[in-house]
Amino acid sequence: MSSLKQQEANRRNAQKSTGPITEAGKKRSALNAVRHGLTGQVVVLPEEEMEAFNRFVAPLVASLKLQDAPDDAHEDQLAHMYAGELWRVNRCAAMEDAMLCLGIMEDVAENLNIANPEAHNATTYAKTFRNESKAFDRLGIYHQRLITGAKKILAQLKACQAERRQRLDQALTEAARLYQFYRMQSQAFEPAENGFVLTIAEIKSHIRLVNLKKQAEIAESVKYNATLYHKKAA
Repeated sequence: MSSLKQQEANRRNAQKSTGPITEAGKKRSALNAVRHGLTGQVVVLPEEEMEAFNRFVAPLVASLKLQDAPDDAHEDQLAHMYAGELWRVNRCAAMEDAMLCLGIMEDVAENLNIANPEAHNATTYAKTFRNESKAFDRLGIYHQRLITGAKKILAQLKACQAERRQRLDQALTEAARLYQFYRMQSQAFEPAENGFVLTIAEIKSHIRLVNLKKQAEIAESVKYNATLYHKKAA
């Protein structure tokens, strides 16, 4: 435990500190505050970390979007939450490496007098872990909680997407049936007037896909024999 004189000296030194002086130091300490486009919350991170965060999150969120379907605000929120959790999982792993590296910087194993550099580093890691075992334990618990949270968020996102895909497929099936009924009578079909948030192009695309799948099923049933296929299809 530090003495009262040491504590007083530390306070005086802290008061004298004016922060980073060099340009490199100022750049390292620069924080970038941005307003999150999805939540409206202000996020503060070092500039280089903010750039890395955005590079990590953007493609991951894009890969989680439901294909061939309009964007959904709730699913977008879950996708960003999942990406954020994975970012924190990776940061935990990086923090553990940094804590071990800090042991080398502080020369934790100096008194062991090990000549071989690799053996010296390995011993330093072990001694650092032993000295800071509680900190590593807390980090491990936090890391596992983040992984569990990420899994739950992803499962919730997939469930929402499956439910929305089912509703969309049902709407397309019903709209296609009505569209072909109107067409049989040489009448124009307006999706919006019949309660569908769909376009004619989307309905036609659905009809083409359904017909194509039926044709493929027939071809498969005759082992892709062209002669038998045409007879059965006719």
